[in-house]
Amino acid sequence: MQSVQSYTVKTFINVFRKSLFVHKTEPNTIRVGFERVASLTKFPRFVTKEEIKYADLEAAWFTPDGYGKSKTILYLHGGGYVMGSFNTHRALIGRIARASGCKTLAVNYRKAPENPYPAAVHDVLKVYKQMLADGYENIFIMGDSAGGGLALALLQLIRKHKLAQAAGLVLLSPWTDLTLSGDSVHGKKDIDPMVSPGLLEIFSKRYLGDADPKDPLISPYFADVKGFPPTLIQVGGNETLLDDATRMAQKLNKAGVKVKLDIFDNMMHVWHFFGGIMPEANKAIDEIGEFVKTTRVSTRADKLDALAVY
Repeated sequence: MQSVQSYTVKTFINVFRKSLFVHKTEPNTIRVGFERVASLTKFPRFVTKEEIKYADLEAAWFTPDGYGKSKTILYLHGGGYVMGSFNTHRALIGRIARASGCKTLAVNYRKAPENPYPAAVHDVLKVYKQMLADGYENIFIMGDSAGGGLALALLQLIRKHKLAQAAGLVLLSPWTDLTLSGDSVHGKKDIDPMVSPGLLEIFSKRYLGDADPKDPLISPYFADVKGFPPTLIQVGGNETLLDDATRMAQKLNKAGVKVKLDIFDNMMHVWHFFGGIMPEANKAIDEIGEFVKTTRVSTRADKLDALAVY
């Protein structure tokens, strides 16, 4: 059953949807609006945020108290490839870091339309390479919405460049098909207050430039996903991007990837933003933390210990 808090949040968005950032389209206006709205979210306790430069990009480390060193998270924020930052997502990233007990890196990759595809893809690959060079092991790649699509693009490049594979993948309401072929894009348009087909079309055109929307690095739904790491996908039952998540899960499963798909009834796009307010958001974030904690990994130290015993 839908919580009272969830119903209240959705009612608020529906009432004020014309004045909220989610239905504005001019790049600077929507970016400023997103930053302002995000300032209303409460940053969680027992987590520190440190802004830095990483791989020549603005970035921030989110470090929970008592974090473990065997696993690290790279979080790629959403925003249609046009808006968003580690600041707009700080409360969500902080809650995921705390739930998983992992130090988490978030970066401000370049945005469209000033920097269309493949700028963002190049940026996140550079960041991943830097993390490996800095000695980080067992990296879990996570992303919401467009950040989810970017995470899937990064995994393709990790395989292509024969880099150390990620330990796991977490996708929150991922945007995986910029051809907008999923039935839910139009079938759910009247019940998803956050993302409309029109907004998806505008963001898609800005990100694509002259590129083909069926390029697997743009629409991972068309990618070869064989060999991808264990994956958790969470999506709301009321989302226009519901099919982007369910079809991606089916594709991963068919390729032999260990994948878990969780569909949260009556939830809108990236409801996780309302962690600390909505029980459904808290539950989803707790499940992400449990996924990271229970995914088995080995470190260099483990391997050295094993050799010593042998």
